[in-house]
Amino acid sequence: MTLPLRIVDDLSPVLANDLCIACGACVAADPSLELRLDPVKKMYEPTGPGNAVAASVCPAVKVDFVDLQNKLFPDAARTGPLGAIESIYLAQSVDRERNVKASSGGMIKELLLAYLADPQVDGAIVLAHSGGLLFEPKLITHVDEVDKLPGSIYHNIPFDKALKLLAENTGRYVLVAIPCQLEGIFNYIYKVRPELRERIHATIGLICGWTYTHHAIDAICDYKGSDSSTIKDLSFRGGGPVGRLRIVHENGDETTVHRRVDFSYQVAFDRAFNTPRCHFCVNHTNYLADVVVGDAWLPSTLMTKTGISLVICRSKDAEAMMRGLVDRGRIRVVNATDDDIVESQTRRVAYGDFSYAYADWVKRQGGYAPDLIGPNRPAAKLWSDDSVAKFHSETTRKIELQRQGRYNFLWWRKLTRESGRLSWRYIRWFFVRVLKVKSIFGKRKELTSDALADFA
Repeated sequence: MTLPLRIVDDLSPVLANDLCIACGACVAADPSLELRLDPVKKMYEPTGPGNAVAASVCPAVKVDFVDLQNKLFPDAARTGPLGAIESIYLAQSVDRERNVKASSGGMIKELLLAYLADPQVDGAIVLAHSGGLLFEPKLITHVDEVDKLPGSIYHNIPFDKALKLLAENTGRYVLVAIPCQLEGIFNYIYKVRPELRERIHATIGLICGWTYTHHAIDAICDYKGSDSSTIKDLSFRGGGPVGRLRIVHENGDETTVHRRVDFSYQVAFDRAFNTPRCHFCVNHTNYLADVVVGDAWLPSTLMTKTGISLVICRSKDAEAMMRGLVDRGRIRVVNATDDDIVESQTRRVAYGDFSYAYADWVKRQGGYAPDLIGPNRPAAKLWSDDSVAKFHSETTRKIELQRQGRYNFLWWRKLTRESGRLSWRYIRWFFVRVLKVKSIFGKRKELTSDALADFA
């Protein structure tokens, strides 16, 4: 049973439990605060506990997803455990080079190009590279800027400039963000500055598995014999559907890591390297975005050469934008279903099976966890107390090792104590994604290869 909600007067419990995700809502609510990178935690967080208004907008305190969903999508065609939905697609840009660079179908850039060509849109607030590991929100106004933007960034970044740009510029803008960033932004807008809602023409949301502290980057550099302090640029995807992590150093040296088969990558981007608030997230499929884009991890998309996107339209305007891209020959699409969302992202992610159980367990132990109740709560099948307790114990220990810089110990731990778990993950991938055992045993009907014959 979910425990009663708490009243939080400031951000003290968020800071004490390392739960900031750097959305910047608190900075907008309390100008005395700034986001800074903690040198030990290797994640951004506010410089102090702030005031009650800062706490009221923080998504590490509370998010009422159903209330926000009803405000954002009052006329949704249907609502359910996966949120407000107008339509679901598998989609891909017809621009092969754009797809290969994105590793997931190139849909976000196609959407940005279409929105920026719309006379109703004055610009887009997107993530841009500021140097080294720093990526920050930037306002762009011209289509020529779109293909220069980076792909998805997996490590923790400060997002406070997004609200600042909205506040400082009149007009209507498209905002690109991961789920927790939109949670903070809409918490702030509806509780503090509702007039800013009119400045958001549309939101493009990413499906987000997790974000990582900078310890993940430090660890992978340590394993590959390079210096993370000399990083000039990096990209987490590119070169095909799964993609590669590519790190460029100031002296021109490059480190390229295959994300699926490289053992060191599996260690450095283990879930223990996530920002801790990720473990409580029940909103991976981005309930608050008009159009949601993510990788379509389905058996039917496995052999694609350039990547295919799963696209969820939550508003009628987003659906119209997608149909316009189809009519102009900019994208290929095929209809998908709720089951494809769950299969692609796993039900643990889609329904919060683990996260709800973990939050309840932490609260019963007398600890602090955010109050996050989404539309998927009735569909969640909670993990057992034993499983979440084991996860908590292991993760707490791994975080201690990270903060001590003992990355090699974590590498050997994964090779020995956790090798069976890692092997099972690949075995499951082979049977589910390659052999399509769920189709064989009648648990679900996969999309056929013929349905995606036109996809590259």
